[in-house]
Amino acid sequence: MTSTSTTSAPHVDRASLDHVDREFYLPAQRVLPWKANLAALPGEPGTPLRITGVVRSRDGDTLSGAELEVWHADADGCYSGYSVEILRNNLRGIVVTCAGGRFDISTIKPAPCEFSSIPSRNEVGHINVIVHARGYRSLGTRVVPPPGATHEMSCEFVLDPL
Repeated sequence: MTSTSTTSAPHVDRASLDHVDREFYLPAQRVLPWKANLAALPGEPGTPLRITGVVRSRDGDTLSGAELEVWHADADGCYSGYSVEILRNNLRGIVVTCAGGRFDISTIKPAPCEFSSIPSRNEVGHINVIVHARGYRSLGTRVVPPPGATHEMSCEFVLDPL
């Protein structure tokens, strides 16, 4: 089963999108191709999750070369760069869309973060995304994988021109 969501019309039975959580943001992450694995080492513990989708402009054009800054907690609710036991770039990266504006990210389902200073942020595991494209406003959001056995989800990010 695949869940689908867009920034403009999330539904209860689909992945939900919310504001990005900058609390555990780290700049200058590794740049990855459109088809990327966020795990820094093979065998990352946790439930596998695949996130596919496209970045479009408000008028529907796909945006090749758009950058998705992605970061999330591991299966224990810990963020890399904030725990000495985790590699600094684990479950983080800047994914660059292909010629058709597509991305295909392999990762794991994040656990809720128990160490957040913002109480509402530790209730559900989520993936933080900031989408950038030249000539467009950046979009910051949180993608929440749907509960249950779903291991794949699809997202469409729609950017407004500057």
